[in-house]
Amino acid sequence: MILSNGRYIVIIAHLAAVGSFTVISPLAVMSMASRLASLLLILFAPFVGVAQQDNDAWYPVPAQHYGFIQYDENVISLPHGLDSFFYKLQALKHNHNGRVNVIHIGDSHTQADGVTAVMRLGLQEYFGNAGRGLVFPYQLANSNAPHDIRSSSNTSWKSNRLTSPDKPIATGISGYGIHSANQNAAVNIALKDMDGRQERFNRMVFFLCNDNVCYRMSDSNLASPFTFNTTRSTTENSFTVNTDSMITSFQLAKVSSTNAVDYSFYGVSLEKRDTPGVLYHTIGVNGARYDQFLPNDLFWSQLKDLDGDLFIVSLGTNEAQNPTVNEAALSATCDSFVRMIHRIAPHAAVLITTPAGSYYRKKKPNKSIQNVADALKRYCTTAHVPYWDLLDVSGGVPGTLSWKKLSLISQDLVHYNNAGYYLQGQLLLNAVAKSYNTFEKAHPYAVKKAAAPAKATPANKIIKTEVVKAKLPPEPAKAPEPKKPEVPPTLKPSVPEDQPTKPGSNIKVQYEW
Repeated sequence: MILSNGRYIVIIAHLAAVGSFTVISPLAVMSMASRLASLLLILFAPFVGVAQQDNDAWYPVPAQHYGFIQYDENVISLPHGLDSFFYKLQALKHNHNGRVNVIHIGDSHTQADGVTAVMRLGLQEYFGNAGRGLVFPYQLANSNAPHDIRSSSNTSWKSNRLTSPDKPIATGISGYGIHSANQNAAVNIALKDMDGRQERFNRMVFFLCNDNVCYRMSDSNLASPFTFNTTRSTTENSFTVNTDSMITSFQLAKVSSTNAVDYSFYGVSLEKRDTPGVLYHTIGVNGARYDQFLPNDLFWSQLKDLDGDLFIVSLGTNEAQNPTVNEAALSATCDSFVRMIHRIAPHAAVLITTPAGSYYRKKKPNKSIQNVADALKRYCTTAHVPYWDLLDVSGGVPGTLSWKKLSLISQDLVHYNNAGYYLQGQLLLNAVAKSYNTFEKAHPYAVKKAAAPAKATPANKIIKTEVVKAKLPPEPAKAPEPKKPEVPPTLKPSVPEDQPTKPGSNIKVQYEW
């Protein structure tokens, strides 16, 4: 018995074929599959030789077996371009500290959080879970949202996405933006329990408008609501709020004031402070193309704050809606996109994926998908950028017929259902794991020996507080003064003292020069 194409996955695929899978999210499917795989490995490992595998290697739940999938082709091409990312994963795994940030940018396939949910859970299961990552209240923008995100508000919002740059509403890091003139507007975001898997967080990185606005944040698990002001320059793109307990939801409201600035919300990263692991940020925009991201200055300036170690770019489906796509122009646009990534994250790795097959106007498989895939692969080969050829792995353009026959594609014949996205996610996860294991074998990690402990000295008691960091302008230069007697080292230069924002609260505003 060989578990590389395990029957437990085939069972799930069969459920999808009879239609009972459509109400189950990819998060729930992967959770069930992972638990079942673990159980089977425990029961059958003595008989199948699994115990002979390298215990240090990364073996995700294998992808389901279908005759039209090219499993031998399921690899990352030019994988050495991911070495910097793999080294960070390796250090994280062996040292059990630090954080690795993955940013996955795409179109409607990505906004649905199908493939990305499988990738996020797979990476975090092996390397550690540092949080849910970037989320956006899509419901307030009248758009579809991931299964585990719920958002609401006390008012209506104007919205836009970067595919409509002419609308007078700015779009930011999520490729979306919501704006309200209501001076008491509030955004509510909650993470839902997905098949017993409840994400929590105690650190929030907000992406709002660069202005001077007073906000009030509250949650049922916090002792009391607290308020804070944002005073930021044009170089400050985000601000961070820490809580002393894990929470699953929050409300961020604008406090009514004489400052009649609209409330603008672009996204928030939900993280686990001081927890080692992987943060997987998903940025999906319905209808998006490569070229539509390039002129959005706010998107790129805010994206820098996520400090990405790996950028996965999954675009191309919408480019292929043009039957006469210009391959040279697409390659040039892709090159500009990659250069923008390296401008904001010079040491990050980039992985480009080709689009999955789809139909053209529901009539026949879209042959332009192949032209787009070929253009992307030629660019990657020339520029030495790693890529994953989903189109080839999934059977090419003719393979689209098989996806349809097996009910893995949705009724619009462009998007996929939960079973289809789950399969694609497992294929990508396993391809990345193969390359990581090869890297790990070729570059054994040498654990650094800990330095001899220093002589213990009494330490001040640390009291954990909520912290909101706000930048102060540079301290003005002062004229030289006569030398004064030395003062005790506990005295510091004159700066505003950390002050609780509310009597009885443990929230503080921490100023930094």
